[in-house]
Amino acid sequence: MTFNQRATTLLQLPLSPLTWDGILKECDRLEQEFMQIPSGYKWALDYKRFQVEQARSNNSAALAHLKAAIAAMPYNSDIIGDYKELVKKTSGVNSLVLIISSKKSEAKAQRLAAQFDNANIEYMIVSGSDTSSIKHVRALQVDAPDSYEGTPRKVAAALTWVYENIGNNVGVLKVEDGMSLRDVAKLRQELTTLARDNGYVGVRSANLDHDRCLHWGKCNDARLNHSVYGKPVLRPWANGAAYYLGAGPLEKVVLALTRFPGLFDGEYYEDKLVGDVLVFEGVEPKFINNYDEFGLTAGL
Repeated sequence: MTFNQRATTLLQLPLSPLTWDGILKECDRLEQEFMQIPSGYKWALDYKRFQVEQARSNNSAALAHLKAAIAAMPYNSDIIGDYKELVKKTSGVNSLVLIISSKKSEAKAQRLAAQFDNANIEYMIVSGSDTSSIKHVRALQVDAPDSYEGTPRKVAAALTWVYENIGNNVGVLKVEDGMSLRDVAKLRQELTTLARDNGYVGVRSANLDHDRCLHWGKCNDARLNHSVYGKPVLRPWANGAAYYLGAGPLEKVVLALTRFPGLFDGEYYEDKLVGDVLVFEGVEPKFINNYDEFGLTAGL
């Protein structure tokens, strides 16, 4: 049988406990035996896998297959709708602080976490999964490298984790572990206002004069420490030391990076990645003068 014949037969199979294993194995065989599979079929194979795992109540595998289907057919609004419905939940928390850190910066993350604890501010500490975890009750390891060059994937994975596990009504204040909490009352007031305004807010970054060698000496991959950043500047973006994404812009970032994972390619700067995605999504940044307006300050 040709690929088209086998794929058509497979996709027409009804889902039942009698067919679950056979469907998954035939999907694997098709991908192993045929070097060229059109994306119009690739997404359908992944979607069939999703349906099987969902029927089995294997939610993590189902979600992974659904996201693979979306990446293969990113303009299919039906499967994007399936994803939004699958992870849909509402939280009583309107805003969450994400401290983006790494195992080697654990002490800085713990210091900032203690400040948020004392202020009774909801937060998580985020690190990558290829090192040991940060020793803290609010530490979260996401499926991304813990290196400097892995930070775009780390931040994206953290935003996705919030969207999928906490709620689609939650905004995020993303902060680097080198920041300090300066004014608790100001931060509380701003988090309330920022959640209500549902925007993209931060201190303006460099623009055309962006340092294209800023990552040199920071990357684990030695080659990258001598590679000049190659992407265009589309517009100024919110600097990564601290910026806020309302629930709406956060959803747009999560969906865009699920649909177009190629946006990560060649990207070393997570703040620029987020800003560029929101250019494509039609979200304008609101710039503040300094981090004091968040109740934060740069430095220990």
